[in-house]
Amino acid sequence: MTKPLQHLSSRVRDLRFEHWYTFAIVLVFLSLFVACLSGKVHLYLGDVGDGSNRFYLLSAIAQTLATILALLVTATLVATQLAAQTFTPRVVGYRRRDPWLWGAVGIYLAGIIASLAAIAIARAAKSHPIWNWWSVDLTLLLTGAGLLYLVPFTLAILRSLEPASFIRYLLENGQYDGLEDFMRRAVNEGLVRQLQTAVSMLGGHARSRLRQTVGGVSEARRFAEFGIGLGKYAAAKKDPEAIIVAMDYLTQMTVHCTNRVYRPSADVFNESVVELQGIAEEAFGQ
Repeated sequence: MTKPLQHLSSRVRDLRFEHWYTFAIVLVFLSLFVACLSGKVHLYLGDVGDGSNRFYLLSAIAQTLATILALLVTATLVATQLAAQTFTPRVVGYRRRDPWLWGAVGIYLAGIIASLAAIAIARAAKSHPIWNWWSVDLTLLLTGAGLLYLVPFTLAILRSLEPASFIRYLLENGQYDGLEDFMRRAVNEGLVRQLQTAVSMLGGHARSRLRQTVGGVSEARRFAEFGIGLGKYAAAKKDPEAIIVAMDYLTQMTVHCTNRVYRPSADVFNESVVELQGIAEEAFGQ
């Protein structure tokens, strides 16, 4: 299997329920959109000749969508603020690039604009009845899509607040400084399990990078220095559990490089283990 196919297969395996749910929403929306555009289906069954019903419906839709959008953005900002206090302020940048948030903003703004445009079309003196039908149908389609999107959006936002999701984001974007801040915050708060999750995911990322570079020594030095830095910080904070976590990480990386016959990289990690042992002995005594 070629690398592009392997990458695509890996991406498909990583898809979660909210991704498939959103994909289903898009398929249903496009199907109904084509059906409405062709005139085979009409979602609005009111009296087109009497515009008062449409004006009321479209005005109510615009107000409702605006209210829901405001609530979603507010709730997201509050959750981001809480996560920034728990993890690291870099969560703000993470949320700013969140496609789920911008997807919600796009869908609800499209629905609001469509409803206002439909009102303008309905009030036009020479508007054709077909445009009246189609504009209201499009507004109802976007409204339905927005309401259905609440399910995957909520699941995605809740999942993004998990430490593993934030750590994955930092690693995929090469934001190692952010990961270091995250791990130091875990040490400060005594969150050993959270620290173990971060180090475990860092180890998986480091092994992947070493495979890509066939045991590149520069990559080994980078990830070994990461473990040493964590160990030094844990020693300064007198946290033996955090030092053990850092030591296990460096030891596992040494074993991995040895098994893969990355001898220079294995030496780098092994030297880091010895250095961290000296740091631990100096901090806590023999």
